[in-house]
Amino acid sequence: MKKLIFSMIVAGAMSSTLSAQTQNEARAQSLYFSAVDELDQNNYKAVLAKVAEISKLLGGTNPRLCYLAAKAQYAQHDYAATQAACKNYFASNPLQDPGYAEMKEMAEVAASELEAVARRQREDAEARRNAEAEKVRQEQEEAAAFAKRMQESADRRAQDAELQKLRDEREASEYKAAQTANTKSAYQDFIYKFPSGKLAAEAKAEMLRKWPSPTRTLKNNKYGYVDKSGKMVIKAAYDNASEFSEGLARVGKGNRYGFINEEGKVVIPLNYVAASNFAYGYAIVKPDVNTAFFINKNGDVLGNTSYKDAKSFSEGLAAVQDQYYMYGFVDTKGNVVIDYQFNEVSWFKEGIAAVGKSEGGKMKYGYVDKEGTMLTGFEFQEAKDFQNGVGRVKKDGKYGLVDKFGNPITTYEYDYISDFGNDGLAIAKKAGFEVLLDVEGRPWARVNGKLIKIKL
Repeated sequence: MKKLIFSMIVAGAMSSTLSAQTQNEARAQSLYFSAVDELDQNNYKAVLAKVAEISKLLGGTNPRLCYLAAKAQYAQHDYAATQAACKNYFASNPLQDPGYAEMKEMAEVAASELEAVARRQREDAEARRNAEAEKVRQEQEEAAAFAKRMQESADRRAQDAELQKLRDEREASEYKAAQTANTKSAYQDFIYKFPSGKLAAEAKAEMLRKWPSPTRTLKNNKYGYVDKSGKMVIKAAYDNASEFSEGLARVGKGNRYGFINEEGKVVIPLNYVAASNFAYGYAIVKPDVNTAFFINKNGDVLGNTSYKDAKSFSEGLAAVQDQYYMYGFVDTKGNVVIDYQFNEVSWFKEGIAAVGKSEGGKMKYGYVDKEGTMLTGFEFQEAKDFQNGVGRVKKDGKYGLVDKFGNPITTYEYDYISDFGNDGLAIAKKAGFEVLLDVEGRPWARVNGKLIKIKL
């Protein structure tokens, strides 16, 4: 039977000289039988290689070779190659070939599979176009919403600027009243009331000029205090000491701390392993490393309450940590005004504190006001203290600015933003360039000593 089939191959192929034809026939016959065996053993690449070699030897193809090629390609799910082999098969007058019916079926299946592939490709392409269009639409909507939010924020800041003028007028009036009263307590009350006001630094400096406290000095490796003339007024007897704050200074001997007054008298014994300076009438003291509480200048404990940890009062509020190591804030009466809910906290500045919460093992930061209202979500990698009504934040690896209402002033596009200087400008870096940013996020450059507004 194989001889008969092979004679069909020879009959359908082109021939050259008789001797060459005899040699090629013998070689082709051997390769054909080998290709059939390879097909039986599912060695499809070997089948295709042998069919190609036979076609080259005979100078053409015929139904049997097309059949073998189609079978091998079909088995490998290469339907395009199967279809091409079937096309060649039917073009070679195969009516008498025993595989005719099988090849008809293979051709139909290959055509169906190719159509299915083409349909899937069309559907995938359409899905990609739709997805891309949806992405563009969402980006445009997000950009428009962000631009609207930034404009609304700018409008709100402009309105607040008008209110700020009234607050500045009230601050100036009360500062004048403190100067008229001309008492240390009047100045201190003014500073408590306007801790972030425009006149707070001036009031502190004036209070220190009028009622100077002794200044810390080091003598023979011990700390003492001198008056403004340099005269030693409190003996150098302490291993550690701070400057005076609200009339008392923290001093330490060995690993124990307490407080002295400006006459050098110990008013709170050195019984604590740690202590802070006084602020808003209270200092933090620790009898041991895991216990903290606030005391007043008489040594009385605020609210008879202790905490795991605490931070000094700032703008009338202090951060405290409960037994579960979560932070909240208390006022100067010891009342919890912001619940324990934060893993990290900063001090209040300009009525706002940066707070952090652990989410999925990563710390995320936001801002809270003194009423406990979150001004932003926990969306930042970093959140710096407010300056001049502006907070510096880091999001998705880039820095930007937010206002005291929690709204963006800039997009998050900078590699770095510094503190704001006395000139109201911060240094910002972007793509290797440095610019100056004002509190409205506008970029400036200094050229020949003059500020010039620029575009990035």
